[in-house]
Amino acid sequence: MSVEGSTLQVLARAPLVFLTTMGRTTGRPRTVELWFTYHQGLLYLLGHADAHWVRNLTANPRVSVEIDDTSFAGTAAFDDENRAMAYRLFEAKYGGQQIAYWYRGRREDRRTVAITPVMTGH
Repeated sequence: MSVEGSTLQVLARAPLVFLTTMGRTTGRPRTVELWFTYHQGLLYLLGHADAHWVRNLTANPRVSVEIDDTSFAGTAAFDDENRAMAYRLFEAKYGGQQIAYWYRGRREDRRTVAITPVMTGH
């Protein structure tokens, strides 16, 4: 069952997401705490191409996501064509100064990840 858009819109106000990927070499779950945005039914993340969680997605795009007390599965896809939009969404949510500080460097060095969510439980 898909996550309802209204539920995601409420959850989108949360500051953090816990993203669990499967380790590409160990096959074990790996959880990271990340900033995120929500737009048109998708969760967007930004990460360095060499970050372990990004590299794990290359091997296996299936993820689990926890926001507040809501958990759901999802499928991640690299969506670098929408990097500029993702940055605008991040700046609107977290503030331009915070994004400039935490996401400094060449924007082209970051991967844009779009997650299509599917509800698994609360």
